Amino acid sequence: MAEQGYHDYKCKNCGGPLIFKGDVNKMVCEFCDSQFDMSEFKDDERVREETSDWSQTAGATMAAGEAGMNEYACNTCGAVMVAEENVGATECPYCGNPLVIKDTFEGMNLPDGLIPFAVDKKSAQDALKNYYSGKKLLPKGFIDNNRMDNINGVYVPFWLFDCDVEGSVFYKATKERKYNKGQEEWKEIKDFAVSRAAGMKFEKVPADGAKEMNDAYMDSLEPYDYSKITAYNAAYMSGYVASKYDEDANAVKGRVDDRIRTTAKAEIRKTVEGYDSVSEQASDIDIKNGKISYCMIPVWMLTTRYNGEAYTFAMNGQTGKVTGDLPVDKGQATGYFAKVAGIAFVIFQVLMFLLKLFQNNNVVGIEIAALVVALIIGAIALSSAKSSMVSHQKHEAAQYLKQGSFKLNRKEDRHTGTRNELVRKAPEQNAGAK
Repeated sequence: MAEQGYHDYKCKNCGGPLIFKGDVNKMVCEFCDSQFDMSEFKDDERVREETSDWSQTAGATMAAGEAGMNEYACNTCGAVMVAEENVGATECPYCGNPLVIKDTFEGMNLPDGLIPFAVDKKSAQDALKNYYSGKKLLPKGFIDNNRMDNINGVYVPFWLFDCDVEGSVFYKATKERKYNKGQEEWKEIKDFAVSRAAGMKFEKVPADGAKEMNDAYMDSLEPYDYSKITAYNAAYMSGYVASKYDEDANAVKGRVDDRIRTTAKAEIRKTVEGYDSVSEQASDIDIKNGKISYCMIPVWMLTTRYNGEAYTFAMNGQTGKVTGDLPVDKGQATGYFAKVAGIAFVIFQVLMFLLKLFQNNNVVGIEIAALVVALIIGAIALSSAKSSMVSHQKHEAAQYLKQGSFKLNRKEDRHTGTRNELVRKAPEQNAGAK
């Protein structure tokens, strides 16, 4: 009888996925051979959700009416900024629209720590110019209309997540070898049930707490040098603005959980070696002893409008790393594609000639092959150029894995069977052959 998968049930012994096997009328674990009667399962005994355990300490607050501080609001995107009275902030760093000073300063939660600006405004402007200069598809008028003097130094609110991770991952794997049987080619496939369990630690996985901020911008600016975190001091605010967080830790922890679990599974996968194919069947990654801290991180920002669209440049105010989304000029893109494809077409033809493949009876075929290759190369080059003009959100947290913390707790590889498959049949004999 065919086996039916119920991978939302887990083995009570090893945690592996269970399947129902009709020949024994039981739930069976392929990873430890445990068998369970159907009477042991109820509808509410399905696999538990992966857990994430986070705690946060209460921080200090800057009281409303704090002397020398102004609060600004953007009526377009809703951002709220705090700055010293002498900063005179007039433009929202997130959307480029005017900021309006609020009648009263309502106070703000103070961070557990702060990374001071290490890059000054002049260096940020120079970095912005260099960033634009390398973009082949950028419209010529975009740079001319850029208001680099309006670049703002912003302390962006971040939540930093520390945790322990305990994870189990289950795989199906194969080892293959080919052999000949007479004039036929066969493949022997050995199947294995593989399971791994490991523990590890993550430190200060970041997630910004500004709803108006594009997460991809902040992810692209990583990493940060956390050794430079210092206690909050109002003097660090001099000449800069601070964004008040409008996403608390609970609002962003789902994204952090995903990054941590993705990396944990990738690290565990590295321990599965020596197979020709490996496919993940199930995983259980628990996040434990989580601690959350609130930190302000320095970012230089400039939002420019071009053809009715807003484009933001951001720079890590500590390391100088830059990112941003930039407009693509269609004419420039077409010209770049044609240039690359044309060069590739000529080079391919020259190579064919040198290899003496350009025969008179095969001219059309060579021309078509050269054109196809040129178009592919042009498309790849254009895609790469466009990719360099947008920021990219991260989905892993490998650089926040604490060095030396990975510990493999379980390593099991069980051979479950061997099968043989025909790869190539023997050549057919001529019917008239004797």
